[in-house]
Amino acid sequence: MRKRILDFVTRPDYRPLRQHELAAALDLPGPVLRRTLRALEQEEGLVRLRKNRWAAPRGAPALTGRLRVNVEGFGFVTPEQAGHPDIYIPAESLGPALDGDRVVVTLQAEGRPGSAQDRTRGRVVRILDRRQERLVGRLRRSAYYWYVIPDNPRIRENVRVLGFSEKAPSPEEDHLVVVEMQPREQAREALLGTVVEDLGPADAPGADMLSVMRSFDLRTNFPAEALRQSAQHDPVPSPALFAGRQDFRSLLVFTIDPEDARDFDDAVSLARDEAGRWRLGVHIADVAHYVPADSPVDLEARRRGTSVYLADRVIPMLPPHLTTEVCSLHPDRPRLTHSVFIAFDEHGAALDSTTGPSVIQSAARLNYDQVQAFFDGVRDGGIPPAVRASLSEMRALARILRQRRMKAGSLDLAVPEIRCILDERGRTTAVRKRESSEAYQLIEEFMLAANQAVAARIARQGVPSLYRIHDEPDAEQWERMRIELRALGLATVPPRKESLPQLVRLAAASPTSYTAQLVILRNLKRALYAPAPGLHFGLGFGCYTHFTSPIRRYPDLVVHRVLTTLENRAPAPYPAEITARLAAHCSETEWQAAEAEAESVARKRLDYFRDLLARGEAGPFEGVVIGLNARGLTIELRDTLQRGGLPFSALPDDHYVTDSDRMKVTGRRHRQVWRVGQTVQVLLARVDVRRRAVGLSLAAPPAAQGRRRGKKAERARRRSVRGDPSLRSG
Repeated sequence: MRKRILDFVTRPDYRPLRQHELAAALDLPGPVLRRTLRALEQEEGLVRLRKNRWAAPRGAPALTGRLRVNVEGFGFVTPEQAGHPDIYIPAESLGPALDGDRVVVTLQAEGRPGSAQDRTRGRVVRILDRRQERLVGRLRRSAYYWYVIPDNPRIRENVRVLGFSEKAPSPEEDHLVVVEMQPREQAREALLGTVVEDLGPADAPGADMLSVMRSFDLRTNFPAEALRQSAQHDPVPSPALFAGRQDFRSLLVFTIDPEDARDFDDAVSLARDEAGRWRLGVHIADVAHYVPADSPVDLEARRRGTSVYLADRVIPMLPPHLTTEVCSLHPDRPRLTHSVFIAFDEHGAALDSTTGPSVIQSAARLNYDQVQAFFDGVRDGGIPPAVRASLSEMRALARILRQRRMKAGSLDLAVPEIRCILDERGRTTAVRKRESSEAYQLIEEFMLAANQAVAARIARQGVPSLYRIHDEPDAEQWERMRIELRALGLATVPPRKESLPQLVRLAAASPTSYTAQLVILRNLKRALYAPAPGLHFGLGFGCYTHFTSPIRRYPDLVVHRVLTTLENRAPAPYPAEITARLAAHCSETEWQAAEAEAESVARKRLDYFRDLLARGEAGPFEGVVIGLNARGLTIELRDTLQRGGLPFSALPDDHYVTDSDRMKVTGRRHRQVWRVGQTVQVLLARVDVRRRAVGLSLAAPPAAQGRRRGKKAERARRRSVRGDPSLRSG
């Protein structure tokens, strides 16, 4: 009944009705409706107007989006409607919604400029799509009933078990199980569900990744028909397939990928003429040739949307035979490709581009470390002389392209990747941080150029397709960015679209460079797929798409098909309404894959620190203060990017006052100051895998870490800041 009422009053054409009019419209008994309306007024923000008329919660018309719940209980909704900031949802305003649900929210308060803490607030009024139809957790038994402790720390309630299905007939305590949830309409109702699958002992090797796969509903098995269809393709293409393709097998072409890569969908070539003009070739596996639209393989790839790279395995978008054999650009084997050639002048300006089906034969399979060692002059890594010469030319072009792109407005925000090294039992033996290298940037520049060229060609024809867009920050995000950067001493240039690249460069050169880049990153919007070209704010491109990874991204496969029809002067393969649906679906599957990948790394990294603590290897570790809250400081360890909490109780005995706008805390008695961006030495104090939390304590004596400041010292600091223009804070 509550859902019926909320659905009715939040309709776009609804006008406030009196109670008896609502009763007639909804065919509900008056007394029952009266009690329900009062409950909705208290719990959901339903508004009672004069003359007993009822209206939707304030802020309607409502916004829709995906709910992300924090482990502390509050949440955020990222609206699907363009131009709206993220909406903060207090714990008491979540209603019955759970983490990951697609919800309708109404605004309760707009974000107030001038404070980093004031955000747009809202209330969940309706659940459109429950992500948590099933959840994974540990089965336990009380004196009276079975219950499940969810593996997802963002779901803070246990699930009471109503029964067990035929697939899990014999419950065992401390087993990992899948629970099918029973919908609930009110937050005060208990979570109820039926156990539908027993995954085995919760502490068994591999149980953590099994939990991730089930929690995110990752498809691990391919339909039999899709496997049969993919197996029909010979790993060595018949020469008959070369007809109608440009033959580039005599061209010096090679691949550069991570050392542990198993699929290779892009290769590069470069030539230079006497006038100094470059001719860059980007050759992409012709997956569309092997995967016809709406075939069994295509339908399964569309459902998946993307390959998923977990900490211990890859869940491919395409069947393995296609992913690692037929489509991969292995060296010394002819391969069907789709090539993009771009001519650049000596300054890196694109002169023209061509595209078309082709056949290549890669001369070498290189990895980033190997190429970087060659660039650094450490060793040639067994790279053939002709390939080394080509790499040197590519390096020169990539540097020019990168410099030109940054000057045009791209943001240079390199985010390190974390890789967990596992033993044969899946335990983490090491955690390594992988920084962006020049070898990686070389391939990045060439792929960006190819994607841009393809996007421009498709956009000129006005054919329905998929594009990659990235909106600029909204007013609320710009204001938060300004406040937080000012606290780090980086407010000489007010943040806005035109000045942000300069701010990024200033941030990179500042003592708090990493923290400043985090501030900028967390105030940017998420990139999405769209059915029409638009701004990609992060890259500074007005028209951009994804074309270069069709083995692992479904949007790229769609773009390949669109490009092929243009080249063949054939009808467009997708109507506009289909590309709109594909854009939304692919954005969703990308988000889900990214969440699953991050969760898998988080689980394995926490296992590593738990094992360190169990062995008595508690540190010290060098960390950076990246945030603060009412309970203490948030620290990120430099070498592993593991975040942990340093509570005020672990700091020297004092009463600490938090200044959120200046991103610092100060002890009232001893005037000890702790700032965001400050380096600290910490020890492991506890590791809570269930809550995905690490507790920290100080490693060094307090005087060596916190900064004690009296009034004279603070005045001296301000004078030094005024004298250094790069450190001014206002």
